[in-house]
Amino acid sequence: MDCEFWLSDPEAAYAEWQRAEATGADRRAFAERSIVQHRSMFARFYRYLGSRGITLMDFGTDHIDGFFADLDRDCEPGTSTRLRYLKLMDRLSRHLSLLGLRTDNPAAALLPSEHWPDDEPMPVFLWPDEDARLQDVCRTATFESFKELRNRAIVALLLATGITAAELSALSVDDLDTAGSRVTVYVKKHGPRIARRVPVDGFAIEIVREYAKARAALPASDGLLFMATAGGKPMKPATLGQCVRSALRVAGAAAADESPRLLRNTYGRRHLLEGKTNEQMSNLMGLSSHRTATRLRETIFPAGCDGRSARRG
Repeated sequence: MDCEFWLSDPEAAYAEWQRAEATGADRRAFAERSIVQHRSMFARFYRYLGSRGITLMDFGTDHIDGFFADLDRDCEPGTSTRLRYLKLMDRLSRHLSLLGLRTDNPAAALLPSEHWPDDEPMPVFLWPDEDARLQDVCRTATFESFKELRNRAIVALLLATGITAAELSALSVDDLDTAGSRVTVYVKKHGPRIARRVPVDGFAIEIVREYAKARAALPASDGLLFMATAGGKPMKPATLGQCVRSALRVAGAAAADESPRLLRNTYGRRHLLEGKTNEQMSNLMGLSSHRTATRLRETIFPAGCDGRSARRG
């Protein structure tokens, strides 16, 4: 492949390399699904470097460490995500070195300290009775202020769509469609997650519509759907976590990780229980692989065994 291609359009060069030349440890070409996932991972790493003025030709171990610190805000601890990225960076660095575009491989020094997790933690989620109570909290609440309505609408939308905290924070007013009988939200592509339009589960439709009307009455109606301040600042991750914890207390529910991830996993598990396939659930959640769906399905126990004695971490 022409070196100039890597210099002029790295994402296109990476995509071409994946399809034409790249192979895994067994020297076999990657499957189509793996290629899609690798391209999304590469795009995220490349954007991180670009935002700091670093190129693919000169990133080092310090930049990799910084990228992982940024990544940790979106990924569950104890999974194989870090190792997967390191393997991608290792393959990339070796390829660029063969082309004469790099002289070192910073990922190689970090790989020996990483290993595949022997036992990935069970994803945290709410049991169906807790989920039902939280849904009721979203349905029956009355609000004395716009802030109270906003905070509960945030919880309702997270629980009713399975979107991530970052995706919710990036939603614009126009991304929410409440005009028809089927309320939906359009989620833009974010990192490895694909763009998609997600229907809002029925229990949240009333509060989402109520919030949309209240939000439309505020200035800058073409701005963010959820704002932290009247000036239009986006919601902070800590504030979203506070919204979730407050609603859980009202619902009498608790979990080891009371973050938006809890509601995302609960959404996914609920839809598996309702009969969705792994592929359908992954598409709803914007996932390029079925790994999350598989892990959530493993938490579904046979009839008569609710599995509450199992570890939820």
